[in-house]
Amino acid sequence: MNTELPQAQTVWLMRRNCSFTPKQVGIFYLSMVCFSGLITTYFWWIGAWMVVPFTLIELSVLGIALLIYARHARDYEKITLQDSELIIELNLGYKKSLTQWNASWVRVKDPESLYDRKKDLVILESGTQTISIGQFILAEKRHDLAKEIRQALRLCLH
Repeated sequence: MNTELPQAQTVWLMRRNCSFTPKQVGIFYLSMVCFSGLITTYFWWIGAWMVVPFTLIELSVLGIALLIYARHARDYEKITLQDSELIIELNLGYKKSLTQWNASWVRVKDPESLYDRKKDLVILESGTQTISIGQFILAEKRHDLAKEIRQALRLCLH
């Protein structure tokens, strides 16, 4: 019979600050297509047919921009520390990854620079694997994130 109590779970969830959900983006784009379509139809009907290609170009560019926005609207980084295991879940665009490491083997590196985009993230290492995290929080808060993770790892191992 197992008499050990389950350990507490610590979770860090970092996500983009987005105003529109992908569904809202789709509704907005549909309303733009309908509204622009009505105006374009009127101008085409009175003989100003050159409005049609410009409207198609405008709606195409807007559609591409909104598609890129919607693709990344639900991006997140989730770090879970539970039962001496560190679980790193990344959802970036259409790429999802799940990495599980033994917490006793994880090293946390502080960001090297606040001004260099390649060096301003928190680095998690285990063996030869490396994961950069913290892109959805302010650069000034990344040192605090590294400190929190480091402290939680220490508590988990004792």
